[in-house]
Amino acid sequence: MTEYPVGATETTARVVEALAAGGETGVTELAEEIGLSKASAHNHLVTLQRLGVVVSEDGRYRLGLRFLDVGTTVRDRLPAYRAAREELTGLAESAGETVGLVVAEHGSAVYAAVRRPERNDRRVQTGSRLPLHATASGKALLSARSPEAVASYVEETTLAARTDRTIQTASALRAELRSVADRGLAFDRGEAFEGVRGVAAPVRAEGEAVAALTVVGPAARLSGKRLEEDLTGLVLSAAKRVELTLAE
Repeated sequence: MTEYPVGATETTARVVEALAAGGETGVTELAEEIGLSKASAHNHLVTLQRLGVVVSEDGRYRLGLRFLDVGTTVRDRLPAYRAAREELTGLAESAGETVGLVVAEHGSAVYAAVRRPERNDRRVQTGSRLPLHATASGKALLSARSPEAVASYVEETTLAARTDRTIQTASALRAELRSVADRGLAFDRGEAFEGVRGVAAPVRAEGEAVAALTVVGPAARLSGKRLEEDLTGLVLSAAKRVELTLAE
């Protein structure tokens, strides 16, 4: 059996990913980038255009906002998001930093929602996907999994380094997750992005970690007592309130 039972669907996904990464493209450029014939690239683009996924302007193609509609609809159905909407805004105001609600999907920490003060950069935004092992939120989610589930994650995932601080071995990850489970908090000290730190707490429902709340920001502001005490208290309190809402 091939990795992708329906090859045409896999090709369509590659087209969409290329458009997402490049912004806009022509038929020839796309064909060369992902190894298709010009005819095949054109057919995929025209099909996606007719489905409302792709927009064509002056012979150039780009993604439209169809996925925004789909993504927000899916996100709005998440019980954790519905329970956390007000807490996200309040936490962002209290922390003065970027705040996210993160869920695990296909081995990634996915930012289902982000709130930020105007001064913060956009290295994480709604829809961002980062490795679970390289983020505070991802480690918070992994820490609530069984040893068997963690072993499966390690087996299926390359513990790739994003910075020189990223955890890269199974033994180091397991040790880190034990510490996270003991304190109920996870930290990211430049493991996903150089000079960016974060703290996160899992949000549980019926014994399972269904999401994580996280605060991220530059190391210049997230250090010492502010990171270790002030922000951790805010994150833990917000996560508990979301859990209470989920239990209602």
